[in-house]
Parts: sequence; C-alpha cells; structure tokens
Amino acid sequence: MTSRIAIICSLIMIAVLTMTPQRRITPVKPAVAAGETHPAERDTTRRRLPPSVIHMHDDNGNVILIDTITGAEYNDTTHLITNVPKMEYPLLSGLTFGVDIWDPLMRAFGNHYGLIGFSAGVNLHNRYRPIIDVGIGDANFTPDGGNFSYKSKMAPYFKIGADYNFLYNSNPAYEVYAGVRFGFTPFKYEITDITLRDPYWGETSHFDIPWQSVTASYFELLIGVKVKLWGQLSAGWQVKYHSLMSDGKAANGKPWYIPGYGTSRSNWAGSFSFYYTFDLNHRPHNQVIKASEGVENPPNLTLDSQPINPEAK
Repeated sequence: MTSRIAIICSLIMIAVLTMTPQRRITPVKPAVAAGETHPAERDTTRRRLPPSVIHMHDDNGNVILIDTITGAEYNDTTHLITNVPKMEYPLLSGLTFGVDIWDPLMRAFGNHYGLIGFSAGVNLHNRYRPIIDVGIGDANFTPDGGNFSYKSKMAPYFKIGADYNFLYNSNPAYEVYAGVRFGFTPFKYEITDITLRDPYWGETSHFDIPWQSVTASYFELLIGVKVKLWGQLSAGWQVKYHSLMSDGKAANGKPWYIPGYGTSRSNWAGSFSFYYTFDLNHRPHNQVIKASEGVENPPNLTLDSQPINPEAK
C-alpha cells in the first residue's frame, strides 16, 4: 500500500513539473578582467533594453538578446540607425555671378536685336540654385525685301527661377543642370514703313504703327553645362525652350521682338555666359567628407559582441 502511494505521488510531481513553463534562462557571461565592464552591460545601459531581455552568447561567441518571457531572440532595432541623407556640401556653398554675352556675339554675326544679360545665384548644397536674371534688350530690324521696319527701345527684363545640378556630389567646378525661369519685361516698340499692296486694285498703301507700351511675360525650360576655366572663373552654355504667357495684347499688331525672350516667332534660344563663383565652402573638394546615403550601420556598430559606437549617445 505504501509503495502505491509513493508511486502516485511521484507521478503527480512529474506532471506538475512538466506543466510548469521554463520561462527564465540564466545567462552565462564570459570572464572579464577586474575593473572592466562587460560589453553587453555597457550596451544595456546605452540601449535601455526591456527588463525581460538578457544577453547570451551563441556557439560562435556572438552576443544575442533573448526575451525571457517568450524565449525568442529579441531584435534590437536601435542598431538600425537611419542616417538622414546628407549633402556632401554645406547649405550655403557658393555665390555665383554671371554675364551672358550670347546677344552681343549674335549681333556681331548679323542679328539686329538683344544686348546683354546678368545673373546671380545662390548655390545650396551644390545641388539647388535659386537664380535671378536681369538684362536689357532692344531691336532695330528691317527684313531684306520686307515691307516694314521694327524698332524697340532699350528696355529691361527680369527672370526668376532655379537650377538643379545633377552632379551635386561631384566637383562644383563642373555642372550639368536643368532649370526653369519665369520672365517678364515692360517695353515699347513701333512698326514703321508698313507697305501693303492690294492685289485686286493694284494699289499700294503705306502706314505706321506708333509706339506701343506693353508688358510681356513668358516661361523657360533649359538645360545647361558649366565648366571651370581658371580659378573661380568658369563658362557655360544653355539651350532654352520658352513660350509666351502674354505678349501684352497691343491694340495694333504683336511685337516682333521681346527683351530677354528673343523673336516672338521662335520657341528656342541659347546663351553663353562667363561666371565667377565666391566659394563659401572654405574646404577643397578633395577634403569634403562624403556623406553616407541610405540606411546602414556606422563603422563601429555591429550586431555581434562589439560595443556600440562611443560617439552615439
């Protein structure tokens, strides 16, 4: 009888032990030198892990994190430090001033319109460049065998826009960029010696359109290249597509030439400029530290037993 009771008690104890979950694991820490703190403990103080998470070592000696409640490995997301993409160059990296000599060059080859233009831009991160263009233009044109003479008084034009440099992580002395501009100009023009011949009666009439005061507006899309010549001096070319938003709606005829735009009959134009850049970076290009892009671990931070980067707070 006594032996039966002992057997029954043993079975009950085995069942109880089997049903009790083994929820705690005792970590095995390798020995460290006296006065030193184990790397895992230093990590814990910095990362502030949940109380239920402990450090263990796998067969390869790497530190792993175990959640004593679930018994599963704990993924420490603080290791995945997201580096906000940084620009290679500072916010204010340069001021660029330019002079557009395209119109003077074209006048030397026979054009009868345009004078000169100037530009000023702020280089942001060597990537974005808000820019302002100002200039003056006039026209005095009579087509060969034509029946009119067009004259436009010297008038200013203004443009505002921005450029985007596709080589923003490269040497700032060389650029390939695209840009957009909004321009407007108040100007006056007249058309004289207009000759019209009536094909039916065979009569010829002459008349003039007196000075018209208008304000025209337009937008431009452009692509450009800038290359270094010497020191802070560079040169650049632009190809522009532009379109009139308003030609002023003069009462008598439309303007043939618009300052800063060119002839109203063409949607394409070009420019050639010299630039001088005041460098605000104060560091040579080869000393600029390239910023990391995307998400990655810093050089000192790994997911094994190495300590966290000491610079990370």
